[in-house]
Amino acid sequence: AGDQNLFTSLYPTLSQQLPREPMEWRRSYGRAPKMIHLESNFVQFKEELLPKEGNKALLTFPFLHIYWTECCDTEVYKTTVKDDITKWQNVLKAHNSVDWLIVVVESDAKKKNKTNILPRTSIVDKIRNDFCNKQSDRCVVLSDPLKDSSRSQESWNAFLTKLRTLLLMSFTKNLGKFEDDMRTLREKRTEPGWSFCKYFMVQEELAFVFEMLQQFEDALVQYDELDALFSQYVVNFGAGGKCL
Repeated sequence: AGDQNLFTSLYPTLSQQLPREPMEWRRSYGRAPKMIHLESNFVQFKEELLPKEGNKALLTFPFLHIYWTECCDTEVYKTTVKDDITKWQNVLKAHNSVDWLIVVVESDAKKKNKTNILPRTSIVDKIRNDFCNKQSDRCVVLSDPLKDSSRSQESWNAFLTKLRTLLLMSFTKNLGKFEDDMRTLREKRTEPGWSFCKYFMVQEELAFVFEMLQQFEDALVQYDELDALFSQYVVNFGAGGKCL
């Protein structure tokens, strides 16, 4: 969300550098941590993309929402950007989407052309006071990202670390909820109207997710479980039961 042209100018560098460094992925249930590379698909913010109540999908809605701005003018912030961020956050709250990040891109060249910047209160401070409350880490600064300098590279590295961390946190949380919903659905398999075909699509999506993360052993576990469940239904059908 936010300044689409700004994001477009930074996207080539972002998409190239984001998966470069691996992240340690820690999961619950005593599973051993693994190193994974994060590749993300960025889409323009639209309310219709947000998950609706009862949506069981894992791959069809965005996990982390990012607002981009390079505003360094206090009047522009008060009259335009602040309202835009407010509307954006209100939509996220309405859909119970709590994973978000505001990125403020600072450019020395733009700052030099502005005279009405408050000396003690930057735009970043205003955003943190207006929107972040106790989550000040949800607003980050990206300094001169397209400039070839050590300061720019340090800023990029810090931003990428933050982005990878938030992406992985949000993904892990959504994955855990998806697995819980899947287990609940599987436990209802003896109830009338339960469909193996519909359940197959759910667990197959989980297998696809593990394949995307190159966790092929975890993906194979999902298919093994589906095979065992299907074999059970074939046996039940042979014994006079239902095969759904």
